[in-house]
Amino acid sequence: MTALSPAERLIAAKTFAKTWKGRGNEKSDTQQFWLELLRDVIGMEDTTINVIFEAKTSERGYIDVWIPDAKAFIEQKSIDVSLDKADIRQGKTVTAFQQALNYANTMQFSQRPRYIITCNFDEFRVHDLDKENAEINYLSFTLEELPNQLHLLDFLVDPQKNRAVREEKVSMVAGKLVGKLYDALRSQYLEPDTDESQHSLNVLCVRLVFCLFAEDAGLFNKNAFYDYLNGLRHDQVRTALIELFQVLNTPVEQRDPYLSDQLKAFPYVNGGLFAKDEQIPHFTAEILDLLLHDVSEKTNWSEISPTIFGGVFESTLNPETRAKGGMHYTSPENIHKVIDPLFLDALKDELTQILEEPGVSANKRKKNLEAFHNKIAGLTFFDPACGSGNFLTETYIHLRKLENKILSELAGDQTQLGFSDVTLKVSLNQFHGIEINDFAVSVASTALWIAQLQANLEAEEIVTTNIESLPLHDAANIHHGNALRIDWNEVIAPEKCNYIIGNPPFLGYSRLTDEQKEDRKAIFGKDGGLLDYVACWHKKAADFMEGTQCEAALVSTNSICQGQQVAPLWQTLFDAGIKINFAHRTFVWSNEATDQAHVFCIIVGFSYVDRELKQAWTYSRAGVEYSEPTHLNGYLADAPDVFLTRRSKPISSVPEMAQGFKPADGGNLLLSPSERDELIAREPAAEKWIRKFSMGAEFINGRDRYCLWLPEITGAELKALPLVRKHVDDCREWRLAQTKTGDAFKLADRPHILRPNGKFLDGPYIGIPKVSSERRKWVPFGFVRDGMIPGDMLYFIPSDSLFVFGVMMSQFQNAWMRVVAGRLKSDYRYGNTTVYNNFVFPEVDKAGRVDVEKRAQAVLDARELYAGATLADMYDPDNDFLYPELMKAHRELDKAVERAYGVDFDGDEQKIVSHLFGLYDKLRW
Repeated sequence: MTALSPAERLIAAKTFAKTWKGRGNEKSDTQQFWLELLRDVIGMEDTTINVIFEAKTSERGYIDVWIPDAKAFIEQKSIDVSLDKADIRQGKTVTAFQQALNYANTMQFSQRPRYIITCNFDEFRVHDLDKENAEINYLSFTLEELPNQLHLLDFLVDPQKNRAVREEKVSMVAGKLVGKLYDALRSQYLEPDTDESQHSLNVLCVRLVFCLFAEDAGLFNKNAFYDYLNGLRHDQVRTALIELFQVLNTPVEQRDPYLSDQLKAFPYVNGGLFAKDEQIPHFTAEILDLLLHDVSEKTNWSEISPTIFGGVFESTLNPETRAKGGMHYTSPENIHKVIDPLFLDALKDELTQILEEPGVSANKRKKNLEAFHNKIAGLTFFDPACGSGNFLTETYIHLRKLENKILSELAGDQTQLGFSDVTLKVSLNQFHGIEINDFAVSVASTALWIAQLQANLEAEEIVTTNIESLPLHDAANIHHGNALRIDWNEVIAPEKCNYIIGNPPFLGYSRLTDEQKEDRKAIFGKDGGLLDYVACWHKKAADFMEGTQCEAALVSTNSICQGQQVAPLWQTLFDAGIKINFAHRTFVWSNEATDQAHVFCIIVGFSYVDRELKQAWTYSRAGVEYSEPTHLNGYLADAPDVFLTRRSKPISSVPEMAQGFKPADGGNLLLSPSERDELIAREPAAEKWIRKFSMGAEFINGRDRYCLWLPEITGAELKALPLVRKHVDDCREWRLAQTKTGDAFKLADRPHILRPNGKFLDGPYIGIPKVSSERRKWVPFGFVRDGMIPGDMLYFIPSDSLFVFGVMMSQFQNAWMRVVAGRLKSDYRYGNTTVYNNFVFPEVDKAGRVDVEKRAQAVLDARELYAGATLADMYDPDNDFLYPELMKAHRELDKAVERAYGVDFDGDEQKIVSHLFGLYDKLRW
């Protein structure tokens, strides 16, 4: 749902106030009134699961509207009822506010509201319970005033974000405190660097975190863990923890009858969390104080986000990630880019349809809800690179949100129909994972348990019965091992798996260890040499899903859908019958809270199920664009399934593009401006043999660089230039010192020249930087007419054709490049054999050619208007307003090139790319 603009909200509020003026019945209109207000006016997303109506309370009453994320209760009255009127409820005479407050006071502390809204369809009163005398100190406005006072209800939407912000903050603080505790405890182990001590320390921290959460969430008696340790001497803590962990692992009926009353009060936990005896070191007074007063007393562990905290906890305590600094976690926002289009959006829509289907009897509606309840309880989820379990945890949380909505509706229906049994069905047993790090396996299991326990607390308020959260009865199936070596069938049978999700390791093919290369070889054989590590999970998922309805969505490096990696991965999968159903095109994957590393990723949803609705999200500086393509190919383009190969010649009748000269000189044939000036000052005759030289960066940024250009120098001429000869001799010496199989060594007998390039003509050419910022709409190409020698980071087309230049500078060619080029981090990495040689130029008549040439010259003329500005300056999207004539010339050139192709796409890049793939598909044979 797109956020409403202020103007749209104002119009919607006026319409709403007019529609509801003078009417409203508490029994029949409350749901419609608040759904319309929250969804259509305020702009709340996911009202289906975020808003609960008629939630039962232990006071034998009902909360008319409950918005858990906003910590808000709404007590609704009919339009003819005064909000100050006192009625008899459960034997007490109470106003609307007092009635809601009584309900609030029966709830678990973590579920209690901060806000109570009372409303009678004409007047709204907002009570903030954090303020003194909240009953009389309230904000009030009428329905007629709603358009101008709408901001007073914004807290109903913003706290969805604020709750996430609060949970993130608590989780980060908790993670830092555990990290501090971890360091202190580690120093107490006799041999802290051994695997055994490391494992024991990790398990100890996991157990302490669980106890801290259980205490704050009410699973233990209030302050039970704190009180158990408080007052002990530091030298007694080790023994006390050993005894406590044994008690937590022992069923009540099997415990020592002579246990102290303190220990007897702790429940049986089960689940294997406390099952094994692990090393526990001695505590110091400082460590005990840290645990009791900072980690326990100053942190409300019931408010942590298990999704975030699991990642923070694992990266804080895992030596492999801890050494890198910072605390890492995958944001819930990014997780939802995977799970929403894969399954969650469809489930929400299905539930909404059940709840809003008109003309359905209460009994039929109940059956539909129960069937949907059974459906979500029967789904299974598998993350074959689960890490700390954040994808599984976030999925579980939202399945429980769906379940809680079902429970609230069934509770109301069953009251009307005479039923009373409402059962939890969503289980941790539905979740499966593989993780190579044994500590992360423990963290993932614990994060899921915490998520379960939090969800149970909220469910208790809906079913109004105590849910026995302890002992733990189920657990996620997290397996320790290498996912690329494990048979996934041993984790979960393919026919029983509904969805594969996750974020496999981000490792480019050039960074793999020998072991990881062997992993890849086991999946792809010898053809995997150019593939990033993450491609292994895509191939293994495709093999696993074959013959089933299972669907997958994985995060990956964007390179597997660009350049040379597309064919070896996706052609294999497409030939097997795989379809791409949705995709998030390249975006920044923000997966850290501190020391954030920007990784440029994609998300691909794929399966053997060919969804009728395809979805794609495209990210740019302007924002996110959603589209529904007819097809998605291996480049994530709405185009046929073609695979570009490295082509030695252009597919169109145009001049060839070649890579510039690789110096291979050890820096001896290249000169900085100061080195050039010094050489000419000392040896004036050398000036004849010096040329400008440019790599791509110098070309774009207008920086001077030079080289000794000596292919035609004679022996006598070189002998007369001893300083130049010194450069040549130094180059020879350097080349002789290089690996004998390398290019540089092979050029040792020609130390006066750069690496030869037979395609270079000493004349005008079009320069194309090999690497350029992804921020630019147009990669800045340009003519070179001053004899500058191109380096190997600068491609060149030996031509002065304005037509070729115009098409190359157009949005058509840039859109093609953005899809098929490789990337260096996020930057475009141009390739002559992959990008240029596969690019189909338009076939035009003389008039069309002249049109493009005229617009291309206008671009060159416009550049001349801005003396002193470099190509980098002029093509910086943050400053393009400073070059209006150039931007205008480019827009006209883009239109001319569209005319040359015989289309009118008005700059729609997806249509442009689709058209170019279609042209390529016709010519490639």
